[in-house]
Amino acid sequence: MSGVFKAVPAALTAFSTVNQAVGATVTAAGSADAEAMLAAAAAALGPIGASFLTAYAPAQAGNLAATLLLGQLHAGIGGATAASNAAVVAADNS
Repeated sequence: MSGVFKAVPAALTAFSTVNQAVGATVTAAGSADAEAMLAAAAAALGPIGASFLTAYAPAQAGNLAATLLLGQLHAGIGGATAASNAAVVAADNS
């Protein structure tokens, strides 16, 4: 397969900007106060929900950790795209 690679700097900039924004938004969502969330759940469920909370706490922690990783992934994609875009523009201008 042969073809010509054509980078579109404006599109790369837009893609990078969106991924960086998504990364920041997802990271903010995953930065929730896990201890406060667990305390709120414990208050709502009372002693009857104690057995549920023993399973809920690690699941919540895993979910928040995965959310933070997803935010970092988007931020990394945005950063890598911005760096690639700068390299392409620099090469085209030289």
